Amino acid sequence: MRSRPQHWSQLIVAALGLLAPMAVANAMADPAQAYEIVEPSHIKLGESATIRVTSLDGYLENFQLPTVPGLKFEMMGRFQGLEFVGGRAIPAWYIQIRVTPQSVGVFSIPGLTPKSPTVGLEVLTRDAPDPYAWHSQKPTPTPAPMSKAPLPKGIQLKAGDGAFAQLVIPTRPVYVGESVPVDVEVGVRPEIVTSLNGAPALTGGDFRLNDLSRQPLRREQVIEGNPFLVMTWHTALAAVKPGDFSLSVETPLSVIVDTRSAEDRALGARMGWPFSQIMSRKAVTHKDITIASPTSKLKVLSLPTQGRPKDFSGAVGDFQVSSDTSTTRVVVGDPLTLQLRISGVGNFDRVDSTMFDHLDHWKAYPPKSSFTPSDTAGTKGEKVFEQPLIAALPGEQSIPALEFTYFNPGTQRYERVHTQPITVTVSRSLADSSLGAALAVHDAHGAAASRFARGLRPDHPQPQTSVSELRPLYFQPSFLTVPATLVLILAGSWLAVSPQPARTISKAAKRVLEQLEVAARCGDAESFFEVARTELLRTFADRWQVPPDHITSKELKARLGKAGEDIERLVALADEAKYSDDKAAHSDFRRWIGVVREHLAGGTE
Repeated sequence: MRSRPQHWSQLIVAALGLLAPMAVANAMADPAQAYEIVEPSHIKLGESATIRVTSLDGYLENFQLPTVPGLKFEMMGRFQGLEFVGGRAIPAWYIQIRVTPQSVGVFSIPGLTPKSPTVGLEVLTRDAPDPYAWHSQKPTPTPAPMSKAPLPKGIQLKAGDGAFAQLVIPTRPVYVGESVPVDVEVGVRPEIVTSLNGAPALTGGDFRLNDLSRQPLRREQVIEGNPFLVMTWHTALAAVKPGDFSLSVETPLSVIVDTRSAEDRALGARMGWPFSQIMSRKAVTHKDITIASPTSKLKVLSLPTQGRPKDFSGAVGDFQVSSDTSTTRVVVGDPLTLQLRISGVGNFDRVDSTMFDHLDHWKAYPPKSSFTPSDTAGTKGEKVFEQPLIAALPGEQSIPALEFTYFNPGTQRYERVHTQPITVTVSRSLADSSLGAALAVHDAHGAAASRFARGLRPDHPQPQTSVSELRPLYFQPSFLTVPATLVLILAGSWLAVSPQPARTISKAAKRVLEQLEVAARCGDAESFFEVARTELLRTFADRWQVPPDHITSKELKARLGKAGEDIERLVALADEAKYSDDKAAHSDFRRWIGVVREHLAGGTE
């Protein structure tokens, strides 16, 4: 146990620190050191803080302002002074930087010199209680008391009782591909946790978690007698494959580690501020750690194969559909826009545009799509497809009903919804009408001229000579027989040795290839492989007279030989691109377009 004189010596050092805080702060520092401080370290949105960079070993020449999302840095100036280290004055160089926050949050500012550590800045809302209210002589309103809550069941405090994390997921089984809402919650004590060094991340690669880069919901709570800042992300996850899984989230943090002994901390607590702060200035270090939430169990079921429709695209949820057009009266050759609206709850990423594949008598172009969520998790909302169409024939044309198939987890069966047919009046273009009128006038004038000619006797008798007799010799049929025969012989020889022309493909197949080209140019691997897989399986099913879901790897190898391996790989890539964010290179897109074109043209039976 320390003696009383030792305690008095610490008290004297703390008192001297009030007159020369930098002397105390650097009393045990290495003279060849650079560091920075943020004053104040807790501010409100709309206020600014100041970073002071101190260098004891030379002028800061090659200095660059940091880059931290959500913070704006401005150089205020440079100046020179003295630092007292070990009782002697050492020349020091300073840089002052203004920090203006753009959003609320806990920010980690990297060391601005190679020798300085990371510093933290917390930005509160404008109406939050003033963290430095004790500075003000004016009476301030009493802040609203923080809500009190026990620590969630099964959650343990980590980082020196300064932080916790939890993942809240459904307790019921879910299906492969189903988007289910989940909550990710992280609680921190601001006096211990200085910053979040990234968004929470889901462990394991069998699930896809929606983006967590947006700002979470924030609230203050008293947990176990200590004030906590609790951040909650409302998001959604989807499973890639069936099975029983254990899930958790990991969150990177920066925390303050106090290296003082328990006796020194007790002494500082008795002395109060600012003595305790000065005494602990050099006893506090920063450390980067990662905390994990307790594991949560989740059972994932396979989608049933019995009763699965051929046009099922993988959508899981509960949906409604409707459609309309930009106009119901157009001219041949003029475009109109068909809008298909799909609303409800589910995995909207699996809602595709294959419903437009059966628009006969219309020239279609690749559609555009947009999704508007109605909840923070992104599982509810509306997806709109805009399909440009051009009428090929005049008259009353019908846009047929569009059907959409999905699996409903509530009823545990496949369901089908459809839109109502739309009638569009297509009129001839003005150019066609003008041309028809001109031809009619020409025919009328020609008929009148023929009547007048027949009513007149010719002034001179016409010679009874056939037209063929007036032709030159080299145009006579008898003379043309020989060169015509030679031409036929040469054409037959050329056809025998020339390569055969490529097989032609149907209009629907051309539309599919156009969609693949658009997806390839955009780098959209998910849409590219989904369209390719759906169309190939549909083509093989029609060609072999079997349901698409009955086409197995064995069936592909038996019927296609080595080419069946390519189809297997394409089907696997469709799932990987959908759930694992797999990105195919441009060269891969070109190769797979060639494979799809060959099979759509019937290249392999």
